[in-house]
Amino acid sequence: MPRITGVDRAILAELRKNGRISYVDLAKKVDVSERTVRTHIRAMEEDGTIRRYTIREGGIGLTALVRIKAAPGAEIGSFGSEISGWEGIEIVYEVSGDADLIALVHVDDTMSLRALLDKMWLTAPTDIVSTTTELVLEQY
Repeated sequence: MPRITGVDRAILAELRKNGRISYVDLAKKVDVSERTVRTHIRAMEEDGTIRRYTIREGGIGLTALVRIKAAPGAEIGSFGSEISGWEGIEIVYEVSGDADLIALVHVDDTMSLRALLDKMWLTAPTDIVSTTTELVLEQY
């Protein structure tokens, strides 16, 4: 697990608000030098804390959480790693509780979501016990 510092958390919080903020403005907001911001962002990219930069336009497309329950003995990590690279899947978490994996999904419409779910089931029909999909209605 990467070690996240207070400066990292402050940078990430500002990037969530405005992913296009300049290094200079970001440094002012988190009260550190521009060089410090650049160093921390580069380190977070290298350790996987920042994995990709995305554009999400409000009111366009569909966001969902897909909870995946794996069969006993299934290679959860392998399946999670595989689907994390699929188009439409932003990130996959291995979690405790009823589900084994939760995928954060951004797709164009319900047809694209259905195609993604079908692809999951076709990829690992014996490894998946169930999926539960929750549509995101609002983001705050």
